[in-house]
Amino acid sequence: MLRDEIIRFARSYSFEEGHSLQDERLALRLFDETARLGLHALADAEPAAGELRPRALLSAAALLHDIGYVEGYERHHKTAFRLIVERPIPGLAPRSQTLIAHIARYHRGSVSDPARHAAFAVLPPEDQRLVTQLGATLRFADGLDRSHSDAVQDIRCTLDAGRLNVALLPGIADEAERFAGQKKARWFESVFGVSVLLK
Repeated sequence: MLRDEIIRFARSYSFEEGHSLQDERLALRLFDETARLGLHALADAEPAAGELRPRALLSAAALLHDIGYVEGYERHHKTAFRLIVERPIPGLAPRSQTLIAHIARYHRGSVSDPARHAAFAVLPPEDQRLVTQLGATLRFADGLDRSHSDAVQDIRCTLDAGRLNVALLPGIADEAERFAGQKKARWFESVFGVSVLLK
């Protein structure tokens, strides 16, 4: 199974498994909730033969986003990008692996910008849009596990006049999650044209 291969790949870099699994879970919940509300149509996107669907790309990027810690905290998002693109993952098509690397890279640091990031600039426009939307989703989800303590067990979203209300369940999230989640939601707000309110 491809997910098992991705986890094996991540383990080869001694990734923080608990946090990465939590980020994957929250990113997929955010993806599903915002699809249900009509903020994006990525759940319906049909991939090319042999390629992963957007939801599966997000899952893989969430699992791999912090593997760059193997070389230290500084620039670990860029290190993760390099590590993902330089070694093939069995069963993963090259385009999907490239997209996963970009999505993981943008979980922190500067946002995707073709004027400043040469590797991003060479992607086709549809892939740039996909990376931007999924990267913003992963960044937001990553903020919701700022304390690496799995404090947020689930999220529920409602949309009200351009405001995405995100309820953090069971409602006992550490202040670190609320603060970091709100901060890391800024790119998401810009990409999807909503304001975010964490509850």
